[in-house]
Amino acid sequence: MINSLHTAIRWKLIPSLLGLVLGVFMVAGAQASAKTTSGIEPDKLIGQLFDAMNDRLQASRELVAADRSVLINIGEEVLGPYVSFDKMAKQILGKHWRKITKDQQSRYTAAFKNRVSFAMASQYDPEQEYSLDVKGAKFNRKKNKALVKSSVANESSGKKYLIDYKLYYNKKNDNWQVYDVIVEGVSMLQSFKTASNEQMSRKGIEFLIAQLETETKEDEVKVKVQANASDAVAAQ
Repeated sequence: MINSLHTAIRWKLIPSLLGLVLGVFMVAGAQASAKTTSGIEPDKLIGQLFDAMNDRLQASRELVAADRSVLINIGEEVLGPYVSFDKMAKQILGKHWRKITKDQQSRYTAAFKNRVSFAMASQYDPEQEYSLDVKGAKFNRKKNKALVKSSVANESSGKKYLIDYKLYYNKKNDNWQVYDVIVEGVSMLQSFKTASNEQMSRKGIEFLIAQLETETKEDEVKVKVQANASDAVAAQ
């Protein structure tokens, strides 16, 4: 009972973490134009992705106001090449990954990606403004993994958050990719893993995929409601 309660709390925490992370990416104070990311160090990459997202958001402000799902498309275009959902999915399932079929691996990864994307869109608050201070990067011995530390301040409330990014160097794509985000010491990856492990052991991969798909649909409804509310305000 206690384990189930802990899992439920972890699961409910995930959307709020995602919302904060997306909000920071979307409304970071930096205004510089995005530059090429070829050969760039991971801490510089995080800063430039903030800049690129901010530029796209400013250029698409009216579209985003009318349809919050536009955020997903922007995120896919700007952040997609630098976020490894494949690696995330594999690490979340851990030992279970090799026990499921290739088709199940593919469907789980897609369901997980959609869950993250729509959770972000539904939690995004355009009224909040953040400033970002990247503290630098620490590398492992092989120099193929990095931890980028940053401090984020909510300009409205003054509250500060510590947000760290774990990246690895993808030789195939020749760039650094994020595979975990840590907000105030809470790992998004570990939160998903903790919440998924019990369900996977008790009910299996098909149940887990269905659960992710159901929660994604719930967030899709929220996004549509937000869009309708925006339309109603604009019509007044």
